Amino acid sequence: MKVIVNGKEIEIEEGSTILEAARKAGYSVPTLCHQKGLCEEGSCRVCVCEVNGRIMSTCTHKASEGMNIVTNSEKVIKARKQNLELLLSNHNFSCTNCSKEGKCKLQRYASDYNCDIDKYAGDKKEYEVDDSSYSIVRDNSKCILCGKCIEVCSKIQSLNVYGKSKRGFETSIGCAFGKKIKDSKCVGCGQCVLVCPTGALSEKSEVELVLNAISQRSEDTVVTVQMAPAVRVALSEEFGNPIGTVDEKKMVHALKLCGFDYVYDVNYGADITVMEEEHELLERIQKGENLPQFSSCCPGWFNFVNENFPSLKENVSKCKSPNEMLASLVKYKFQNENKKAIVVAIMPCTAKKHEKIRCGGADFVLTTRELAKLIKLKGIDFNSLEGADFDRPFGDYSGASVIFGVTGGVTEAVLRTAIYHLTGEDKAEVKDVRVTEGLKEVSLSAGGVTLSLAIVSGLDNARKVCESIIKGEKNYHFVEVMACPGGCVNGGGQPFVDYDKYSYADVIKLRSEGLFKLDLSSKKKQSHNNEGVTDIYKDVLKNDEKLIKKLFHNE
Repeated sequence: MKVIVNGKEIEIEEGSTILEAARKAGYSVPTLCHQKGLCEEGSCRVCVCEVNGRIMSTCTHKASEGMNIVTNSEKVIKARKQNLELLLSNHNFSCTNCSKEGKCKLQRYASDYNCDIDKYAGDKKEYEVDDSSYSIVRDNSKCILCGKCIEVCSKIQSLNVYGKSKRGFETSIGCAFGKKIKDSKCVGCGQCVLVCPTGALSEKSEVELVLNAISQRSEDTVVTVQMAPAVRVALSEEFGNPIGTVDEKKMVHALKLCGFDYVYDVNYGADITVMEEEHELLERIQKGENLPQFSSCCPGWFNFVNENFPSLKENVSKCKSPNEMLASLVKYKFQNENKKAIVVAIMPCTAKKHEKIRCGGADFVLTTRELAKLIKLKGIDFNSLEGADFDRPFGDYSGASVIFGVTGGVTEAVLRTAIYHLTGEDKAEVKDVRVTEGLKEVSLSAGGVTLSLAIVSGLDNARKVCESIIKGEKNYHFVEVMACPGGCVNGGGQPFVDYDKYSYADVIKLRSEGLFKLDLSSKKKQSHNNEGVTDIYKDVLKNDEKLIKKLFHNE
C-alpha cells in the first residue's frame, strides 16, 4: 500500500496507522498517550497531522491507499501547540523536583513547540498526593489523563487498580471507590511508573534516608550496600550510555565513593537461593507434596499470589528472596563482630520497598533510578570511573546467579544445580528454559526424573497459570513467576525509556543480553561451584539447619 508523506510517496504495510506511516517516512510525530500494544486511545491529541487536508489524530487511525499526510504544516504545528497548552493549563510545574525531570515528554514537547504555559491560565484542580503505598506515589497534579497506567495495570498485570472517574474538568485517575493505593489490589510492581509520560507516578524515594544513614552512622555501625543482577545492565543508561551497557565495576566504584563501608553483590544471595530452592524442590518431589513449587524471588508476584490465590500459598517456596537472604547473612556476620549493619539494597524493583517491611532484612531500598540520583548528588562522574571490585566474602558469584535478572534465569540456575545432584554432571547452560514470550512450558529429564516446568512473566499470564493449576488442567513441578514482563531487567525501578524509540521487547532483549554475556564470561557456571557460598555454609553457619532456616527461609 502506498501513501504520500510530506510530498513523498512511500510504501507501508496494510493495517499501518497514520503515525506508523509518518515515522516510517522519517518524520517525528509527538505522542503522550500512545504506546504500541498497550495504550492506543488517542486522548492527548498531540499526534495530530493534516490528512487529506483535515486535522486528525494519527495514532488510532489507519492509513489508506493514496492518503496524503502532512506532518509539519503551519496548521499542524498550531494544533499541536494548542493541545499541549491546554494540557499544561492544569499541570503542576514543580519540574525541578519531579522524578521525570529531563525525561518528561510533556516538558520536552512544551519546549519544542515554544508553548505559553499561561495561555489558558485559570482554575486548577487540587489533589492530595497519595503516598500511602510503601512502593509507589501518585500525584495527580501532574497527570495528563493519558490512561497508560490503566492500560498496563489491566492488560499486562490484570490487576485493574486504576480507572477514570468523574467527567470533564473533574476527570481524574485513581483507585476504585477513592481508595488509597495501599488499600487497593496494587502489588507494587511499578509498571505503571515505567509507562507514565509525566511524573504523576513515581517510586517512594529513600535517597535522603540513605544519605542520613551514611552521614550519621556511629562507631559501632557499618553501612553496607548490595545490588541486584539487573541493576548492572541498566544503571549506565542514566549516564547517557546505550541500553544494556554492562558497567558493573564502575557501579561498585561509584558506591564506594558514595561512602558505603562495604559493597556486596546480591548475586551471592542468588547462589544461596539456588542451593535452598533446589533442595526444597527435590524434597517436595520426593514427598509428592505441595507441587508445583513456585519461586519466591519476586515480591510483586509474592503479593499477588497471597492476595488473589490464597489456596496456593503453600506452593510458594519458603525461601526468602536473594536480597533478603544476603541482608540476613550480612547482619548475622556483623552481629558476631559486635557491630550493627545497616543494609541498603539497590534494586530494579519498586515492590522490594514493601518486601523489606515484610521480611525485615534490608533497611533501605533504592531503585536503579534512585541510585543514579545518589551518584549525581555526590558529584561523581560515573563515566570516567576506572572501576572496582565487590568486597569479600559476599562478592563472588556464579554465572547461574547473574541470570536471575531475566525471565527463566531462576529456573535455569536451579536446574544447573538440580541436574548435578541428579546426574553428577555439571551443565553450563539449560537454554530450553530461556524465553522471549510471557509463558513457556518445558519438560526436562535428568537422572531418571522428568520435570515439568513453567516460566511466567507478567501477572496476567501468572493469573492464567494459577487458574489452570487450581482447575487441575495443568500439573507442574516448578513454576517461576516474575511480575514484570521479561523479569527484573524490565522492573518498575529501572531507567525510563523512550517508548517511541524502543518497545518493551527491545529493552528486555538488550538488557538480557548483557546478563547472558556476564554468565558466559563467568568461570563458575553453577551455584554449587561457588566456593564462597559453600564455605559460608561450612565455616560460618556450621551447616546448622536451624540457623540456615532462620536466615534464609520465611517460616
